[in-house]
Amino acid sequence: MALYLAIDLGTTGCRSILFDEKLTQLRDSYREYGLITPRENWVEQDANLWWTLTLETAKEVFQDADRTSVEGISISSQGITLVPVDGDLNPLHNGINWLDARAKEEAVQITEDFGTEYMFELTGKPIDPCYFLPKLLWIKKHLPEVYHKAWKFLMPMDYLTAKLTGKCLTDHSMASGTLLYDIRKHVWSREVLEKYEIAEEKLPRLAWSGEAAGPLLPEIAKELGLSENCMVAVGAQDQRCASLGAGLGMDTMTISLGTSGAICRYWDHVDTERSRKVGWSAYIDEKSWVTEGVINTAAVCLRWLRDEMFPGKSYDEIGKEAEAARERGSTVRCYPYFNGPSSPDYYPEAEGCFYGVNLASGRGDFALAVMEGIAYQIRILLEAMEASGHVRRLVLFGGGARSDLWCRIIADVTGMEIQVPVTSEAAGAGAAILAGIGTGEFAKGRLPALLVSRCYKPGEWQQAYEEKYRKYRELEHRIWR
Repeated sequence: MALYLAIDLGTTGCRSILFDEKLTQLRDSYREYGLITPRENWVEQDANLWWTLTLETAKEVFQDADRTSVEGISISSQGITLVPVDGDLNPLHNGINWLDARAKEEAVQITEDFGTEYMFELTGKPIDPCYFLPKLLWIKKHLPEVYHKAWKFLMPMDYLTAKLTGKCLTDHSMASGTLLYDIRKHVWSREVLEKYEIAEEKLPRLAWSGEAAGPLLPEIAKELGLSENCMVAVGAQDQRCASLGAGLGMDTMTISLGTSGAICRYWDHVDTERSRKVGWSAYIDEKSWVTEGVINTAAVCLRWLRDEMFPGKSYDEIGKEAEAARERGSTVRCYPYFNGPSSPDYYPEAEGCFYGVNLASGRGDFALAVMEGIAYQIRILLEAMEASGHVRRLVLFGGGARSDLWCRIIADVTGMEIQVPVTSEAAGAGAAILAGIGTGEFAKGRLPALLVSRCYKPGEWQQAYEEKYRKYRELEHRIWR
């Protein structure tokens, strides 16, 4: 049986996961790494550490495994983060992380040069300092010696692919987060490159997810104990990988309920003029796109509440107190803007808050309010993406999907069926699928998907949530509009 290695390079950790051809998760290894914050609004990472931990976790996964059966490798990666490298793939500067907001002046300049509407029409993204282009322009202005010495400007997936194969490639989903990518023509935008005098040769070559990047370099194959014929397939941005693993399709949307939340819808055409409240991304081929709405702080809100109000308690215990609060008729509401505004409304003054607290309120009311608040935000994004009448089910994964109560709340609030896969590592499963495409095991028209472990349909609370949602939105508009 063929085996596939999925490398999942997240914002704060690297995980290697071994899957078989049925997407059964066999074993995994994880290492955390830190963020470097030298100044306010600056967030960096050591790209060398990405590579070191990739090798460490991969070696650990392969212990006692049949390495001769490992036929393919692919990568699920954080997007947007930028790392300049020389011709030997040595980083010339720390990776400037997607959380980094230093390039505000450059974002203003891009707005003046192109305008927000035109840039969104071209790239499918709003202009924001977090994206690749503003960071690149910041390096060009403030670190000219790094800019001119750089052979390539890469993102994390590109960097790992190059270290594994010697080839500098990126996929179209990663490119979609750069503000340099023409989302309709599927090319680097000649107009933007020429405006800022950026040589296209300094960017990785565009390739589709699942395309064979090449076999492992001989020295890497030897270090990992794998065959030199082991194929590395071009990966994708982590949320695109997760959607792929979870079975995103015309009637199926995916929800990642982790530290942040990501709600994704599949499209067979681009319509940026119709939908400008959420960003667009290329997907796995030239005939597919994704819109993604983001809740900046999702399950992390419940973790914060656990640390502050439920010391020593498990999430199951928190869920029981939250359910008891619901049975009592709790009216506490939570607006989970704990890290500023989220899509689709982007209220500039938004902050996290609880409303409706009284002397009878207990900590279970706060826990319930967080769960319901995130569920309301999911519904807001579903409405912004016009899911009603088009989407039949939602596939929910991530840490928050472990909560039975939370899943039931989301089903009742959205009025849609919720399915939870057998593993929370949907991004890793997506990378394994891409590895299988790269070896020829899977075809893009006939892809496997993770099995479903639990299913939730709207129940007795659905009607009550209609009224609660209406009041939630009315108050939200009064506070921030």
